[in-house]
Amino acid sequence: MFRQSRGPVDNEKYYKILGVSKDASPSDLKKAYYKLARDCHPDKNKGDPEKLKQFQELSHAYEVLSDPEKKNLYDTYGEEGVKQGGGGFSDPSSIFEQFFGGFGGFGGGHPGRSGPKRGEPINFQFTLSLKDLYNGTKKKLKVTKNVICSGCSGKGSTKEGAYKTCPGCGGKGVTFARRAMGATIIQMQQDCSQCNKKGEIIDKKDQCTKCKGKKTVQEPKIIEVEIDRGMRDGSRITFPEEGNQVPGVTPGDMVVIVKEVSPDPSGFTRRNDDLIFEKKVTLLEALTGYQFQLTHLDGRCLLIKSAPGDITRAGDIRVVHGEGMPMHKNPFQKGNLFIRFSIDWPKKSTLSPQQFELLSKALPPKPDLGPIPMEYEEVVTEPFDEVRHNEPQDYDRSEAYDDDEPSQAGCVHQ
Repeated sequence: MFRQSRGPVDNEKYYKILGVSKDASPSDLKKAYYKLARDCHPDKNKGDPEKLKQFQELSHAYEVLSDPEKKNLYDTYGEEGVKQGGGGFSDPSSIFEQFFGGFGGFGGGHPGRSGPKRGEPINFQFTLSLKDLYNGTKKKLKVTKNVICSGCSGKGSTKEGAYKTCPGCGGKGVTFARRAMGATIIQMQQDCSQCNKKGEIIDKKDQCTKCKGKKTVQEPKIIEVEIDRGMRDGSRITFPEEGNQVPGVTPGDMVVIVKEVSPDPSGFTRRNDDLIFEKKVTLLEALTGYQFQLTHLDGRCLLIKSAPGDITRAGDIRVVHGEGMPMHKNPFQKGNLFIRFSIDWPKKSTLSPQQFELLSKALPPKPDLGPIPMEYEEVVTEPFDEVRHNEPQDYDRSEAYDDDEPSQAGCVHQ
């Protein structure tokens, strides 16, 4: 016997906590709980009492509304009716773990835990630019999945008793065959060809006209994917129980896997939470300092300048702190921006004699050549062509000869 409270019954609190209406389906309840509880889970917010309290309230609300008997008590008598009829509440963490496999799993079942059979998850890859991952965005993804046929309610036929046990496999879905391997007889298992592993068959005349006896049909669906700032290549976004439907089986999850565009059209390259940008400067900029504009992934213009007196060498790397990628789940913290420099050298024969003279005055002097022997050979270098260098030579190395006498005068090595 439940004691009726004298005042009005508050039976809306748990619905407000989960952000759902009173006619929300079990699937809607689970989605709402998953979305809210993962953000305030104790493993993610260690030492935060407000987040812990929120997680407990969410878990208690979901425990009640997901249980038909407790939900009926709550709708009729409020929270007090649930306490009188069902005792206390379960451990909030165990509720989350039961449905999502613990904080680290998010979507997988807990091994060894009893419950209804669960379908396999289906995965979709979603390709995104660095701009999308930097700023965060919402994208629509069209997917096709199996849903229970509405024409026969997943029975494969509108006629009662149309399905019969497959005579080929006796309802097992597999058959066994014996084969001789030399002097040994082995028994091999194979899928039943009569029923296609289903264990049951149906006459074509009795099949549902919509699903042709398959019990499910393929159906396109548009899902909205929310991309958080800072997500990385391989990040997974889970939609609970949105996988393929099979009669008598709880649908698995739909998992969207983030794929980062490479190379990115912006010119940036990502390394974890850092960004790398390749910049070519002129020789004058390398020696006297550079400044250039760089449009960041959020549209901001960065005016990047060298430090006073800095000389840039080919391959040098400079860092701009705090201008890398936002950190996932903590977007106000960012990695660093690394700029790797190369030098655009002057082309051959583009410097005039006057420029040579000015450079000679402006730059440190060339090293002294030192004393030159009376006899010497002057040679001029030429650009190296690796392709020509590796081609077979058209002379016979056996015809090479040695000098009669080695030179006694040597060069002075600087």
